[in-house]
Amino acid sequence: MRRRGDGAGRDGRTTRRAALRARLRRGLRAELRAGLAVTVAAVVALGAALTGCASDGNPVGPRFITPPLIRYSSVLWPVPLELIGAEPGSRLRISATLSSSRGIWRSAASYDVGSDGTVDLARDKPLFAPFGAPDSAGLFWSLRGPSLSPADLAQQWMRDTNAVTLTASDGDRVVARRTFQLEGLGGTLHGRTIYTHDLVPSGVAPPHETHEDQQIGRFYDASSIDRPTGPAVLMFDDPSPGASSDFTAALLTQFGASVFVIPMTSPDGVHVSTVIDAGTVSAVLDWLDRLAAVDARHVFVYGTGAAEQLAVWAATRFPARLHGLFAGAGPAALLCLAGSSASPVFEGSVGVPCERDPGAGTTAAPPLSGVNGPVVLTCGAVDRVFPSACDVQRTLGATRTPRAGDKLLADARAAHAVTVPPGLPIALPAPGDPSGADGQATEQARIAFWNAVGQLLLRAVLS
Repeated sequence: MRRRGDGAGRDGRTTRRAALRARLRRGLRAELRAGLAVTVAAVVALGAALTGCASDGNPVGPRFITPPLIRYSSVLWPVPLELIGAEPGSRLRISATLSSSRGIWRSAASYDVGSDGTVDLARDKPLFAPFGAPDSAGLFWSLRGPSLSPADLAQQWMRDTNAVTLTASDGDRVVARRTFQLEGLGGTLHGRTIYTHDLVPSGVAPPHETHEDQQIGRFYDASSIDRPTGPAVLMFDDPSPGASSDFTAALLTQFGASVFVIPMTSPDGVHVSTVIDAGTVSAVLDWLDRLAAVDARHVFVYGTGAAEQLAVWAATRFPARLHGLFAGAGPAALLCLAGSSASPVFEGSVGVPCERDPGAGTTAAPPLSGVNGPVVLTCGAVDRVFPSACDVQRTLGATRTPRAGDKLLADARAAHAVTVPPGLPIALPAPGDPSGADGQATEQARIAFWNAVGQLLLRAVLS
């Protein structure tokens, strides 16, 4: 095994820290313009400006260090994380523990300490771990603990602050320990419930046939004094744990996009059991157009899992009003409501044609050639919820000539839940899963999807 100091190609901690500080000080906006791939993670991770490297506890001796400016949250991209000052040549077991009122979560990995006394979790190969490749966030997303209800899951990972403690041990001897406070991105996110009467323009009487003031969805405003106008995302909500708006809306607002969520339900992760009318979607788009907080040139539509079919339908039904499409892990053609022949989408009183089952062939997925903006599609090839997910995404992607910003992300070892935000220990396959799905591959697929989404939204913010 090659270690740092044995010709492994690193020049020492002082040089690395100085380079990192210089890179971060160049400023987020300059990096956004020059290279968005790196700064998607930075938007979520950067907090107040600090100097030097951050650590817990003693400034000398073995300790975990991170770069300046890092604000840890439960939605976590891999960021630099090192253990320094350890005994060269030793093997350490690094465990991660989170204890809350809902239970205890744990993960662990072993590392060989290099000749410079450092373990770099972003570069060093873990041993006896639930992930096989170097990953500085691996001990966080691989945490395993009790099963929670959807409501408790969202509270635990998106609203609460979670104290995750890393402990490095040499046998029974504790070498270093640090606690990371993972903030919930949704802890300060407050949405507004939108009803039928909200969609009616000021001074216009509601239609005579409107007998009820129904709840249409929920709106999350990402505008601020510094950024009064920005892109928006129309989301058909995927109800799957980890992929629903309870987890994704907060992340989209971090990228500067306001979000309008239309709730959906699904009995099986493939069919929906909610009916929507084209007129309602049109009224929502009208409402967004009237908002000062929304740049009407950059309204994207989002739908994953069972809700993908509705996002694809909307992107092709309103191509002049929607700038791009984010979708994946679900059917592209409209499927009839589970157990019936009724359509989930109506144009007035007429149901839009639908298929009884995926692949039945009664109606084809609409071509995406008319979608003016970018299209991001994703899937995992080892999808036990919707096994043909990658075939569907490839077929859908082939209905248009590739354009700037388009991505077709298909991971051969990823499971179904590829649209859960990175870092969340939710819906990941366990090590040795009999299906062949791999937790780290699924996590990497999540990073790839959210990098693509984040890049496009950040470009829209700066346009």
